[in-house]
Amino acid sequence: MRYDVAVLGGGPSGSVAAAELARAGLSTILIERNFENVKPCGGAIPLGLIEEFRIPSELVEKKLSRMKARSPKGRVIEMNMPNGYVGMVRREKFDRWLRTEAEKAGATVAEGLVNTITPSADGFLIKTLNDKIAPLKAARIIGADGANSKTADELHFPPNELKVIAMQQRFHYSPAIEKFSNIVEIWFDGEVSPDFYGWIFPKADHLAIGTGTEDHRHNIKALQRRFIEKIGITDKPYLDEAAKIPMKPRKSFTQEKAILVGDAAGLVTPANGEGIFFAMRSGKLGAQAMIEHLKNGAPLANYEKEFRRLYAPIFFGLEVLQAVYYKTDRLRESFVAICADDDVQQITFDSYLYKKMVPAPWPVQMKIFSKNIYHLIKGS
Repeated sequence: MRYDVAVLGGGPSGSVAAAELARAGLSTILIERNFENVKPCGGAIPLGLIEEFRIPSELVEKKLSRMKARSPKGRVIEMNMPNGYVGMVRREKFDRWLRTEAEKAGATVAEGLVNTITPSADGFLIKTLNDKIAPLKAARIIGADGANSKTADELHFPPNELKVIAMQQRFHYSPAIEKFSNIVEIWFDGEVSPDFYGWIFPKADHLAIGTGTEDHRHNIKALQRRFIEKIGITDKPYLDEAAKIPMKPRKSFTQEKAILVGDAAGLVTPANGEGIFFAMRSGKLGAQAMIEHLKNGAPLANYEKEFRRLYAPIFFGLEVLQAVYYKTDRLRESFVAICADDDVQQITFDSYLYKKMVPAPWPVQMKIFSKNIYHLIKGS
């Protein structure tokens, strides 16, 4: 069988790309290695994404407008989001719905683990493990197969330079856990994560608790155990999850006949580790560039240029924030103190909802700058 485009990976980025391509009339196959895969992900999505992709209300298990930031010394700053909310989704249900939408749009959806990708004059020959899917040809490829992308390895894309290992556990609600059911908590605490943060995300019938750290630097299981101890939970989790998350875009994620999207391209933001929004946006932008490429001869590099134009300032700003404030507990203490400022909260939430850098009035910028300098000096 021959297709215009093979999309390798059936998570948010790949499913969105496949649906977009199929709607444009391109023959598309979406290959997902495991339909039952459960990715360890907090599952937090902003209002802007829910609106853009018309996410059904039944998939958004919680709409949370309150969150707490906790410092190493236990200082808690409660923040409210007056103009929107964080939507909580369960990845297995969310991903399944996105694949269904791609199939409805006309894409072929198949389960199989990609084994080899062989370039040829007119595209690529793709084989799956044990030939679960009959060998197929595709003129173009979109790699959407995660941090450990087989596509990137087979086609010799630049490596993912920074990976975080994340672990998450799910707990059924009980009288002891019920108090966490309606608020997001973020822990900036070196005992929980020496270089990232810990999270408590409530879902409809369970609590998701997790932490992350740079790969190979610390014992993620020990950090997770300490987090559960500090929270004070004695209940046993019913599910443990772990995965690598790329925290920096690859130096390049486009080639002449192939592109990478989502985690495969390294499109998870530093500091907050948000990946679903950028996965789906990159899937859409990548597919649009692929359509222009196949129909009008436009270079695939236009996709990467457009993504960086839109989002490079966000990635850079969050990278600086993480590099500055996540180094020591004294600096984390200072960071949480800054979060108490009303203007900081408003700018943060306004930017988060629609992923746009929101300029503040000049006096507010000067006030926030001065506070940053004060707390950096205090925390250093």
